[in-house]
Amino acid sequence: GANRGIGFQLVSRFLEQGYTVHGTVRPQMKNDPSVSDASLNPRAKLLELDFTIEETILQAAKDFGDHVLDILVNCAGDPLTHSLRLYYLWDDKPFTEQSADDLLSHFKVNVVGPFLASKAFSPALERSPLGKIINVSSDFASITDNTGGNACYRVSKTALNQLTKNMALDLNKLGVSNVRTLAVHPGYVATKMTGYHGEDDMETCMNGLVQLIERFGTDDGKAIASGAYVRWNGDHMSY
Repeated sequence: GANRGIGFQLVSRFLEQGYTVHGTVRPQMKNDPSVSDASLNPRAKLLELDFTIEETILQAAKDFGDHVLDILVNCAGDPLTHSLRLYYLWDDKPFTEQSADDLLSHFKVNVVGPFLASKAFSPALERSPLGKIINVSSDFASITDNTGGNACYRVSKTALNQLTKNMALDLNKLGVSNVRTLAVHPGYVATKMTGYHGEDDMETCMNGLVQLIERFGTDDGKAIASGAYVRWNGDHMSY
């Protein structure tokens, strides 16, 4: 989601660093004013993609073409785009008060979407000297630090961490040593998805996250293994 929240923040910062950015927007959002804001920079190219619709992911990869992709950021948002329901499930309700649809909607966006996007864009990543798949996770994914509640969100983000590790191991077995994966907690920052509530400073977290992504896989970031789960500043998180 390049037009708002963490996605927009990352797009803006990578453009400032001189990158060419292909950001995605959901097809149903293409006429939203926020999309115009995201496309003002001539180096910002927009692709239509919805993590819940596989055809849009495949089409976005096709539209990207035979370009080299250095960094793929899977930054999932609200699966219920008509409301802020995803955020308001973060209210410590026990799992007994959440439905199968709640769980499935979280998995579609937080796990299935990144799974499909990583597959679809793998050829482009393999054309890079150092391709990186960055999955935006959460501290709620930690089993060790789980305090209960928020089951659907927690379980889906934990699954995303497992996917990140699995991809790293599979790529290694396939001999694709130039593509690495990382699950990152971006900080609890105020965005529309969180109802503009947050405990961490947006500027600090986003600037740190961009620096982390840039050094990941280089000599400077050699302490972070492919498949790891870290905070925006590079500190390792508890699984």
